[in-house]
Amino acid sequence: MNRAVIRYDQPGEWEVKIPFAKMGEEKEWVGVVKAMTPGTYNLSVTAEHSARGTRGRITVKAVAAKGATVNIQGMIKIYKAAQQTDDFLELRVLTLDPSARATAEPKLEIEADDVRASHAASVGPVDPEQLLYLMSRGLGEEQAKESIVDGFLQIT
Repeated sequence: MNRAVIRYDQPGEWEVKIPFAKMGEEKEWVGVVKAMTPGTYNLSVTAEHSARGTRGRITVKAVAAKGATVNIQGMIKIYKAAQQTDDFLELRVLTLDPSARATAEPKLEIEADDVRASHAASVGPVDPEQLLYLMSRGLGEEQAKESIVDGFLQIT
């Protein structure tokens, strides 16, 4: 499976279209938004399946620090000719401060009737128990948060 990893770390607006135009084509696309600077980070990702038997995996992971706003929109679009398509869209945002704002909006638009398509999304703060655990092991609060962020953004 072809894989692309794209990183965004400055405020801005990005629109990504991922075409699946060849029969049997497989792609994995990973976006990482590291919103550590105040500002607005808008990312729109669309996987467009127009050929039969395609397979995609679209993942966006983001962190939003103090004063940052992250808006992620994801879409899997499957045209009528793209029968036997299999795609999954995942949008995950970790907020690091109560002033950070984030939205994650996954969508499906399916015209074919023989497909597998699904999505998942979450937006939430750092787990206080994870933070407490790392701090009980000798890390300061900021070091513990950095460790959690690094683990969250780790792309395998």
